[in-house]
Amino acid sequence: MELPYLAVASAKLDLPYFSSNLNAFAPLTIFPAGNNAIMANLQLIGLKKLRNLQKIQLKPVQKEVADLLQVSKATVYHYGKQKKITKIQDPHRLHKEARYEKGEVDRLVYEKQALPTGMSPNNVAKKLGVSVQSVYKYIQDGLIKATAVPYGDERTIYVISETAYEEAAGVLKSSESQRPKRFEYYQPSQDIVLFQKFHSNKVPEARVIRNKDNEWGFYLANIQKWLPFEEGIREYQLEPVYPIHQSTFELNGYIELEIPKDVIVFYPFLDYLLETWGMENIRLREQGNRIVLFIRAGQKPFFNKGFLVDDIRPFLIKGNIYYEEGQLILRSSYRKTSLELPIDLLEKITEYAEQESISMSKWIE
Repeated sequence: MELPYLAVASAKLDLPYFSSNLNAFAPLTIFPAGNNAIMANLQLIGLKKLRNLQKIQLKPVQKEVADLLQVSKATVYHYGKQKKITKIQDPHRLHKEARYEKGEVDRLVYEKQALPTGMSPNNVAKKLGVSVQSVYKYIQDGLIKATAVPYGDERTIYVISETAYEEAAGVLKSSESQRPKRFEYYQPSQDIVLFQKFHSNKVPEARVIRNKDNEWGFYLANIQKWLPFEEGIREYQLEPVYPIHQSTFELNGYIELEIPKDVIVFYPFLDYLLETWGMENIRLREQGNRIVLFIRAGQKPFFNKGFLVDDIRPFLIKGNIYYEEGQLILRSSYRKTSLELPIDLLEKITEYAEQESISMSKWIE
C-alpha cells in the first residue's frame, strides 16, 4: 500500500523572521507521512534552529550598538577586537550584521552615562576655532582644565566643564590666523605626517589620519576602513610611498592656502609638497573639511603629479605660485625688513601686541 506523502518545510515554523531568512533552513522536503522517526528528527532540528535564531535575535546588531554608545560602527568593530564586548558567533550566517552580547553592551552604556558631564576636546576645538590637537596640548600644558576619565581597558578620555571652557576661552583666542604648530600634523615617534600616503601589496593607498579620539592610524579608501597605526603596519605591511624630509629653506616668508579635503587636487598637491618641499618647510592645520597650509617660499623642480599650477591658485590666500622653466616657485607677499624705532615707541608696540596675544610683527602688519 502506498503511503501518503507530507510536505515539510521551514515555513511551518511560526516565526515572522523566516520570511527573510528561509535560506537558513533546508529546502522543501517530501517524506512519507507514516515515517514517525523522520518527523520527530525534523521537529527536533527545527526547534533547535528556532531557539538559536531567537537567541541571536535578542542580541543587538552592530548599528544598534553604535547608536547606543554614540560611536561609529568601526569603533564597535574595534571594541569587539579588543574584547571589550563579545561578538556572537554566527557560523551559518543567519544575519547580515555582527551581533554582540547585550549584557556587555549595557555595561559600556552604563559606564559612558556615568562619566562626568561636559564637552569633549573635539567640541572645544570647534568652539575655539583651533585644531583638536591644540586642545590636547593646552590640556597637557594646564591652559585648559579637564577631567581625565579612564574609559575601557587602555584609553583615557577628557571631559571639559562649561566653567573650564569659559575660563580657557577668556585666555585663548582662535589661532586660525597663526601658523600651525608641528604637533598638530607630525607624529615624531612614528615619523609620520597627517595625510601622508602609504601602500603595500595588499592595499593600493592608505592615508595617515587621526580618529576623533586623537589616535593616529590609517584610512584604507578601498575598503573605507580606519585602523590603528600598528595594525596597519603589522597586518597590511603598509610602507610610506615617499620620504617626507628635506633641508629647511632659508626663511623668505610663507605662502598661505586654504583647500578643501574633498577637491580632487588636494592629495596630489600635498604628496608633491611632502616629497619635494619636505615637512620641515610645511605647516598644516585641519579645520573641519578644510586644510590650511603655510608653505615656506622657495622653488623646487616640478614634475607632473596629478595637478597643474592653475588648479591650486583658486585656493591661494596670501603669496603667489607660478611655474617657470621646470620649477614650481612660491613667493611670499611679504619681505623681511628691519625698523629702527625709539625705545619708548618700541615698548608701546610690545605692550599692545601682548594685550592682543600676537607677535610684534603681526601687530605692525
